[in-house]
Amino acid sequence: MSPLFFDHLVIKTEIIDLISKKPEPENQKGKALQLIDDILYQGIIAHVLERLNPEHHDTFLSQMHERPYDPELISYLKKHVGPDIEDDIRKAANKIVKQILKDLSD
Repeated sequence: MSPLFFDHLVIKTEIIDLISKKPEPENQKGKALQLIDDILYQGIIAHVLERLNPEHHDTFLSQMHERPYDPELISYLKKHVGPDIEDDIRKAANKIVKQILKDLSD
């Protein structure tokens, strides 16, 4: 997946370490990591949209689609959600990461 505006807020080293230690073929590990990226992406975007007023959804999603890497998206969210949005995204990402680790350990 290409770089995303919130990548610096997501710590998934434990997941990467856990998957890299699995005795699966490398292509399967790559697919698993892609699925994890997709789960994180969907969860974080859903969380952001829950916090963002619906009148701003179209603008945000259009900008996200055009420039998913643009750090100005954080500025947009700070303006329309609040200055704590980075901490909020970080907490949501940590929650998703913990759930993924739990699911991988079962």
